[in-house]
Amino acid sequence: MTRRRARGGVGRSAEAGFTLTEALAAMALLAVALVAVLAATSAGVTGVDEARRSTSALFLAEQRMEQVKAFALSTAPGQGWANLRAARFPDEAYGTIAGYPDYRRRVVVVDNPGGAPFTKQVEVYVYYRPVKADRLGPETGVVLSTLLVSR
Repeated sequence: MTRRRARGGVGRSAEAGFTLTEALAAMALLAVALVAVLAATSAGVTGVDEARRSTSALFLAEQRMEQVKAFALSTAPGQGWANLRAARFPDEAYGTIAGYPDYRRRVVVVDNPGGAPFTKQVEVYVYYRPVKADRLGPETGVVLSTLLVSR
């Protein structure tokens, strides 16, 4: 088997390789794609962080609601249904909730809401400030509400 040489050169075809223009166009296309991927990644990370903060806020609201229910059912001195008031659950400012310094919460207790006897409406508010573009955004939060009935 013998090899034939292409015309016009020493063993090289006239169409072998890439031109400088093609290489620059490919690099520009890759740069644009890389910027799009980085932007999408940043948005994804922000979304995951927002979901984490919201889930933590809901956990803290549920935790406090369970404490309120336990207080209402307790037979210990100073506790129980008759002593269930918001004043028994003082507001917790930022930095005062163990393990959750970026959250604050408060409890609201309404006796006989809407005129319904022997009931108490309990609402737990948990607030936090989401991170937006490397800074804290406006305060947002979750509310957990339930209606308790005396036994």
